[in-house]
Amino acid sequence: MTQTQLNYQVARVTGEPLTKVHFWGFSIMSDQDDNLEPEDVKLVLDCPFCGRPVPYPKPTKDGAETMAECDRCDVYFGFHPDEIYTIPADQPTGHLSD
Repeated sequence: MTQTQLNYQVARVTGEPLTKVHFWGFSIMSDQDDNLEPEDVKLVLDCPFCGRPVPYPKPTKDGAETMAECDRCDVYFGFHPDEIYTIPADQPTGHLSD
């Protein structure tokens, strides 16, 4: 994907003018290191209130989804699986203990 294609797709999805998207400076991320181990990353999703990453709540033993929790905002919230992403294991999340 070229920079122009990326800018066009972001503008198309967000509805913003192409010039504004270009000004924001989106860039294509390089491939991540394939040598990462599971303990090197953690699953998170963003709190819809403060925007900070919070830990992904694992499903229950019967497979049912649980609600995510943001300690900073003192809320529980639902989420879509597409919102889950990884961050380095040593990066703090929205938990007060981090």
